[in-house]
Amino acid sequence: MLKKILGCTIATAAIVFAVVVAEDKPQPKEPEKVELPAMKFDDVKEIAPGVFFRYSSISATDKTVPFGGSNNIWVVFKEYVVVIDANFPKEAGDVLEAIKKTTKLPVKYVFDTHHHGDHAWGNTVWAKAGAKVLGSTNCARLLKLNGPDEWKKEQDKKDGRKDIKENELKLVDESFDEKLVLDDGTQRIEFIHLGHAHTPGDAVAYLPKHKILCTGDACVNGSFNFMGHANSASWIKVMEKAEKLDVKMVCPGHGKVAAKDLLALQRRYFTDLRNEVQKGIDDKKKLDAITAGLEMNWYKEWTGKAAKENADNVKHVYDELMGKIDHSKLGFRDGPGGLTPTAVKSE
Repeated sequence: MLKKILGCTIATAAIVFAVVVAEDKPQPKEPEKVELPAMKFDDVKEIAPGVFFRYSSISATDKTVPFGGSNNIWVVFKEYVVVIDANFPKEAGDVLEAIKKTTKLPVKYVFDTHHHGDHAWGNTVWAKAGAKVLGSTNCARLLKLNGPDEWKKEQDKKDGRKDIKENELKLVDESFDEKLVLDDGTQRIEFIHLGHAHTPGDAVAYLPKHKILCTGDACVNGSFNFMGHANSASWIKVMEKAEKLDVKMVCPGHGKVAAKDLLALQRRYFTDLRNEVQKGIDDKKKLDAITAGLEMNWYKEWTGKAAKENADNVKHVYDELMGKIDHSKLGFRDGPGGLTPTAVKSE
């Protein structure tokens, strides 16, 4: 009897000890639940105190949906407003009017997440409103190098954008290599260049106080990835860096506001795409066969579009893995498909 009681006592003590030890160990955190705003195209919502998001129209599957440029975010500081992404000139005017409905303060800065027209060509409107244009060093360089020719090309089109024909290109006023911070005690924005992703000049806007990350096209919510100026291997690393930030909400360049797990989805797209294409190359398959055989069913569940339908992206990754692309030159001199003869090596 004594042995049985003693055995029970020792077993009970062991269980208690195990529980205490388990409690002392750091437990994995549950993902923070985030209430995401339900929005329609052109809606504006205050997603955090003094932080507004405008959802711009776009569709990867419905051609009847007009392209409204990039999403826009603005942050109201004590004495001024900061706008993230300039959009096109026409849409910049729409955003400016929307801002006036949320605050009487002037727009002091507009930040280009990268040099593409739907994120930077609206600079001209913001400059006329008194704003200073910010961007990474490579964003500024690419806009200065490519901007004039691309702008003129659009102006010369018979069916070109009216807002481009009636305006002039505005370049970046102040650039930064790695990081630029705006902080007035009430709001803080950290503009950070995390590396070559969608373009060599990509930078994000991080709002640590609100745990919000504004990504431009480094992360999109849907099948909106253009890879003409991309480095997919580096893009994966950029997403890994972004995932290390204390973030609960992601404001993508295109698509709806999402929780932090959107960063992992964007990273997975390029990881799986590279793996699938490399497998096809190892099996001696041609590009067309690799594209046709692409599965990635999870991607269609996320975006509504099959990964194999993004043929340009598959080709870009194929060219990267075959050693045909010089990433140091991507975007710096545009040619067919966004790649130059010096950026894409000959067979």
